[in-house]
Amino acid sequence: MDQTKLAVYLQDLPMGEIRWYDQLPSTNASALDWLHQFPHEYSLIVTDRQTAGYGRNRRTWHSTPGASLTFSFILYLSQGELDALPLFSALTALAVCDAIASFFPPVKTSVKWPNDVLLDRKKVAGILPEAAWQGSNCLGLVIGIGVNVLAAAVPSDQELLFPATCLEEEGAGKTINRWDLLHRILQAFITRRQIFPSGAFLDDWRNKLAFVEEEVTISGSDREAHHGIFKGVDEHGYLLLKEKNGRMVT
Repeated sequence: MDQTKLAVYLQDLPMGEIRWYDQLPSTNASALDWLHQFPHEYSLIVTDRQTAGYGRNRRTWHSTPGASLTFSFILYLSQGELDALPLFSALTALAVCDAIASFFPPVKTSVKWPNDVLLDRKKVAGILPEAAWQGSNCLGLVIGIGVNVLAAAVPSDQELLFPATCLEEEGAGKTINRWDLLHRILQAFITRRQIFPSGAFLDDWRNKLAFVEEEVTISGSDREAHHGIFKGVDEHGYLLLKEKNGRMVT
């Protein structure tokens, strides 16, 4: 694969510059550096292999040559979108769900708050939005996406913090073209962005949320764990948790 071939796959979409790398430390890190040169919106970086990919809380994101789809793209936000910045994880997750459903209509996708896409309650894709700031001014947003396409992309059980799967396994072995998948994700994102952020968007997200009304543990690298019943999300994208004492917290 190279930039020219990728451009052919994406020629009907309003893409900026497209960059392809056989190997990169991280598509997000590269895109954040690139963003400071202010390339056209929807400029895209795709790699076959990440050697230092990361997700939320800087957790390692695995990328396997020929088996993963790993890419990042650049956005410039309107004021309304900037006010809804925390919701871009949800917007992207819905786009990934749309793309997967276009290949496997019977398969049920869901979203694990805040930024994972699940198939059969197992992680198949991760999303990482990262904004670049100059003081209080947002220069732009990079959105990174990693999808486990083939079985080789799924880490070993010893490396997993949460059960994982791939499209090949959940699609009963149906062959997925990674570049067709890339096209469908970007197309779905562009379409959904047209109604973002709106009540319809929030309704779609809430209907896709996994583990609603189930007992969950919320933890992060820099805060204590919280336990309770997951009650959904508010209009700002914050998780609503009902603790054992009956108190509702975000």
